[in-house]
This record gives sequence, C-alpha cells and structure tokens, in this order.
Amino acid sequence: MTEQLTKQLTEQEIINKIKRRHCFEATVVGGAFTLKIEKYLPAMSAAIHDGSNFRAELEENCLLDKASRYYEEDPHTASFIAKQAITLIAHDSRYEYDLNRNTDECVYETAWGKDIWTTPLTEVMIAKSKAKHAQFYRIVAGVVEALIEDFGQCVVYDNHSYNFKRHERQDLPVFNVGTTSVKGEQWRAIIDSWLTALQGMQVDSVKVIAAENDIFYGKGYLAAFCHGKYEQVLVLATETKKVFMDELTGQANTVVLPSLKQAYNDTIAQHTQWYINNYHKQNNKA
Repeated sequence: MTEQLTKQLTEQEIINKIKRRHCFEATVVGGAFTLKIEKYLPAMSAAIHDGSNFRAELEENCLLDKASRYYEEDPHTASFIAKQAITLIAHDSRYEYDLNRNTDECVYETAWGKDIWTTPLTEVMIAKSKAKHAQFYRIVAGVVEALIEDFGQCVVYDNHSYNFKRHERQDLPVFNVGTTSVKGEQWRAIIDSWLTALQGMQVDSVKVIAAENDIFYGKGYLAAFCHGKYEQVLVLATETKKVFMDELTGQANTVVLPSLKQAYNDTIAQHTQWYINNYHKQNNKA
C-alpha cells in the first residue's frame, strides 16, 4: 500500500524500497527529486526539467534572474504525468545541473548564447552539482532495472516542453517525439502507437499536431543513458510546445493548461495499458 505522505529518504533508503518492491512516494534528502511508485508496471514517466530550485551559493553568483532561468525550464511538465503509477520528478533548475546532459557536461558555463556566472564556479561547487546529477541517474537505473527484472522490458516517457516563439516556423508540432537514439526496429510499433496517441489528443483551444524528429531528435542524456545501458528500455523523448503558457512572461494559460494536463495524463495511461496488453504480453510469450 502506498504511504500517504511524501517524506524524505536517503538515496540508499529509496534503492532499498525499490529492491523490496515497496510502493511509496519520497523526496530524496536534499530535495533534488521525488520518486513515486504506486504500482510496479513496465512504464515510468519522468519530468526532469520541471524544477526551478537553485542553491543559494549559485543564486548569488548567477547573471540570470529567476524569470530568465524559468524561460528555459519546463514548468508544468510534472503535472502532465502526475496521475501515472511511477513518476520521477526533478525539482532542481537545469541551470544548477542539466539532467539531459551527461555528468561531465551537466554544469553550464554558457547556455543559449548567454553567460551564466559572474565569476567561474569553484571545483567544489561544480562537484556538488555533478554529485546530484549522478545520484539522479543511480535512481533511474534502480527503477529501470527493477522493471526489466519484473517485466523483461519497459518504456520511459521522458517529458519536456519547448519555446516556439523564438523560431521562424509557424508549423511547429504541438508534440515532437525524438527517436534518433533508439536502437532496433523492435520498438517501431510502440513509437508509432505513441505518435498516434499524441495526434489523437483533444486539447481545448489547440489544434494538435504530433511529429517525429521534426524539431528535436531525442539526443538528450536520459534517452542516451537508458538506450546505451539497456537494450530492454525504450525512452519516448516527448517535447510539448508551450501552448499551455506564455513562454515570455511565464503566465499559464487557464484554458489550455488544465485541458492538456488531463488529456496528457489520460493518454499516457491509455498508451501504457496498450503497451502491456499488446506488446509486453507478446514479448513475454516469446
């Protein structure tokens, strides 16, 4: 039975609960991320850029204010997956360490053409950020390996959002699935079904278009980590156009956002069930 209150656990306590297949919700000590497991299914949903937390020592040295950092983050993406059985939500800003880059490159010096720091970060500051990055991926490995052990394989829904007003194109997709790091044609049916599910999503005031490798190509580190380490894992790296907010002011759209939250949660849940019924069982029979 899932524990009702979110509490803080150490990394090792979280790993131990996964090994024992406990259902729980916990934030790692220090607050970097929250893992929820309501039921062990062959699917995990992640929102690795949802957070804006920033260590005080970095804030004092940062050339960008919170609003400028928020522009490049992926707010509300945690809410798109909140109803899923297994969720991994990151709370720290990507300007502290970017979970979609590898550990060696996860701390920015410059980003999107802008200098980040008043003075260069010390090795100690950088090491703290890299340690948090590495810890996150140990938890990813712990969850994924448990699901592989139990089910033979699993899907990771890797959820992001993107700014579109900076682009000249007017026909950018509402949803983009990046698949260039996917290895093997055995995943094609699942990718196609996810694209179809996204295309069929009904969102108030939005004409939904879903595309594959149109503006993003799935080259982020969560996909690279899982695809490089595990043949039995498919990461569906999905970018949502920021139609649910004003990307320039950060103001949420009070019509689109609630509709998108509901539709996205329903779509992942339905697709996960499709995967279990039509692909996972076939794989187990093989």
